[in-house]
Amino acid sequence: MEKFLSPETIYAGVKSKEISKNIAADQLISLIEGSNIPKIRSESISILSKINIRDSRIFKIIENSLLSDESSFVRSSAVNLIGCNFLKEGLDILTWVVRHDKSPQVIKAIFDLNLDLANTHLKSLKKELDNYLEKIALAIGIVHNEAKFILDLEGKFACTEEKYELELGSYKLFTKLKDQKLGEFWLTIKKKHIEALSFNYFNWRYLKQNPSVFDSIFNLQDPIVYLNLLRKFHLSHIIDFLIPESMSLLTKLKKLNLSKNNIRFLPKSMFLLSNLKYLDLSYNMLSEIPEEITNLKFLNTLRIHNNQISEIPKALSAYLDRLSNYKI
Repeated sequence: MEKFLSPETIYAGVKSKEISKNIAADQLISLIEGSNIPKIRSESISILSKINIRDSRIFKIIENSLLSDESSFVRSSAVNLIGCNFLKEGLDILTWVVRHDKSPQVIKAIFDLNLDLANTHLKSLKKELDNYLEKIALAIGIVHNEAKFILDLEGKFACTEEKYELELGSYKLFTKLKDQKLGEFWLTIKKKHIEALSFNYFNWRYLKQNPSVFDSIFNLQDPIVYLNLLRKFHLSHIIDFLIPESMSLLTKLKKLNLSKNNIRFLPKSMFLLSNLKYLDLSYNMLSEIPEEITNLKFLNTLRIHNNQISEIPKALSAYLDRLSNYKI
């Protein structure tokens, strides 16, 4: 039985047909109810979703995890299982969670279910999700659609801290910090649209965790220089940043700085930013320049040096040559 003590070995036993799905479900439930390690509880719920047993007993246990587990990682896994396997039974619970759960990771998990919110049966859930985005939009001063991008950013911060709660106060601070290279503030909002964004995961996370240092950093001539030095002493906090697909919702975005984020992949949705004029992707981990970049018709400045790009496709040469300023 020892090989069945972890969620992975239990799932391996199911795939190899060494144990039945029902026995696996019992073992996974034991881990969910008995383990004091959030990762194990979360993974056990994910494996339950994979073996796809629709049982009222399982629903009640997962419902309890969603409502009472202290770990947002576990609650997010519970959202996925209920949304995929028990939506009819769990719809009211998901609606309640949007209204009461404080973790953006959990709310993002509900959005990520990609439910057909036009369905009349989901009317109450859609209303709560709309209200949630409206709360974000009002707090930051942006239009409703762009609030989804902010939620996705908050979800990124929450994915490394299981007790992280939605925190919007820092965004006002970001509108006051200047990125000297970009020539704009970290967050520039005009007429309720985000027009410039200088996002660095470490910098934003650090100020969110240490708001008391804002005044000191604000008075520096170039705060980013100081934060770059500080980051060298916090290597454990550096992650590979995945650009949210919802960035495409920033339809008025003109300037974007995503340098020094350990970015390895650019989503195609990013190249729907039709008003983008300035793009800085320098000092990341990119191995290529996607051909979709040619969709950025108004781009005139591209900084993509200090990546892992070994060659430039010939198809991009003409596009790059027409830019007034680029560095590769």
